[in-house]
Amino acid sequence: MRRGTTVARAPRCLLLLSLALSLAGCIENRLSVELFTQIHGDGTCTRRVEYRLERVDTDKGDARVAIPPAEDPLRTQHRFPSGDPWQVREETETGLHIVVVEATLASANAIDGDYFRARTRKVAPARNAVSAQVDPEHEYYEYQEVFRDPASPLAGARLLSRLVSKLDGDFARRVANALADKGGAPRESDLRRIFRERFADPFAREVALLGERPFYGPRERRELDDIMNGLTEKQKDVAARVARLTATPPEEVTAAVDDAINKLGEDVLPEVEAAGLLLATPEGSTRVRFHATLVMPGPILRANTCTTGDTATWEFEEEDLFGRGFEMKALASAR
Repeated sequence: MRRGTTVARAPRCLLLLSLALSLAGCIENRLSVELFTQIHGDGTCTRRVEYRLERVDTDKGDARVAIPPAEDPLRTQHRFPSGDPWQVREETETGLHIVVVEATLASANAIDGDYFRARTRKVAPARNAVSAQVDPEHEYYEYQEVFRDPASPLAGARLLSRLVSKLDGDFARRVANALADKGGAPRESDLRRIFRERFADPFAREVALLGERPFYGPRERRELDDIMNGLTEKQKDVAARVARLTATPPEEVTAAVDDAINKLGEDVLPEVEAAGLLLATPEGSTRVRFHATLVMPGPILRANTCTTGDTATWEFEEEDLFGRGFEMKALASAR
């Protein structure tokens, strides 16, 4: 599986999510963002950002296909700078949409926020922040830029856990109704307690602990997958404990519990999606890759990437914006 794709093996309570991922089909959006930043000796800055969106059919050798306006993230999710000194131009053809944004600015700090992407109005946008300093006395130029997206799969899991924790009553009623004519249903208070103690509360704790990490990196992606996969075992545990409270055959209890939790998933997953959050990155969604070039007025003394003379370059992907975000740093001499 390609880097940048996280598809958890969804438990039965998340079958709706699995269906959504499978429906993505063979149509894929690919968005590349090319950033060019040049700091001049007087502290002014040239900035150019090119967004290149391609929509392809992977079953037809990546042949380009038309981009419906409602499915074009450059129209529906991105906001571009406007007014002086920014210039914005667009090019479109079948399966291709290019937006170029450029300006000459009095300071590199004016770049701040020129990248802005919001999946919905309900979620905080992905954006960049810039901090630059020219120190004439010590003759150096310092540049720092970070790209951050708070709408990570972990944010989706946090919302899901909060929604699920409120549904113990719904779970109890559904299971009680299903078992009423099959040997007797446990008390709803007991069903609520089992659901909270064995499913909702442990899930919420696991997600909360993971959310305390400053990063959302490969380790965190794997652990979030493990948490989501672990819901299957929690679901089995709930069924086993409910079965101890009734004379109903265990297989019928399991069916009732499975059905109740599946319906909870159908209730809450649309809310997670409506909030602009994803529990996984489905094939066919817009895949974003960044390439950034920074040119300083003098030789770069240090940077958190490879450099050649006065130039530094970085490459990163959309998932690198999660957690603490992706940071670019460079210090150059003016001598």
